[in-house]
Amino acid sequence: MAARWTIVVPVKETAVGKSRLGAFGTDRPRLALAMALDTIEAVVSSAEVGDVVVVSSDRKLAAALDAPREGGSAGVHIVPDDGTGLDGALLTGIEAATRITAYVAVLTADLPGLRPDDLNDVLAAAVQHRLGVVADADGTGTTLLTATEIGALAPRFGEGSLAAHRAQGAALLDAPATLRRDVDVPAHLEELGTALGARTASIVARRAVP
Repeated sequence: MAARWTIVVPVKETAVGKSRLGAFGTDRPRLALAMALDTIEAVVSSAEVGDVVVVSSDRKLAAALDAPREGGSAGVHIVPDDGTGLDGALLTGIEAATRITAYVAVLTADLPGLRPDDLNDVLAAAVQHRLGVVADADGTGTTLLTATEIGALAPRFGEGSLAAHRAQGAALLDAPATLRRDVDVPAHLEELGTALGARTASIVARRAVP
């Protein structure tokens, strides 16, 4: 069966993103970039995904995504972030995604433990729902928002996003921990342990975190 989903992934400028990982010092921007790339690599390698729309103005990210890579068949499209905030970036990405496919999902870029099979199972279940949502590990935020009817997609990411998306009628989708554990602080990296993607794990391994 042909891949059905286009995934929108917003990525903040890695030079300023993930400020709560400041314990990594000068490695923090590299860590933010590594987490985004590990997340996107897992998405690209998902059998359910046909295309990925990355919304970002980060030049290092764009250069890394333009480089030849092994494995994965999804096409990657980079759309500039217009600077209007997260939900604005998502709307820009969604607009681009709807020109590609009818099934669109939004995924956060800080899931360095994500594996393709994690996403496959959730997206396969999501086709049964007009709107679907995956709760973050804390149970209040959103890591994935799916829509089989594009007109239903109105992202409300940020504090209390899970409740906001549930109020829109989104079905709660069961998902493994690696799709729910978004990383904001060093303890979240420790929680993922050996599940971390290769780029993220390399940075974590060479730097002791207090």
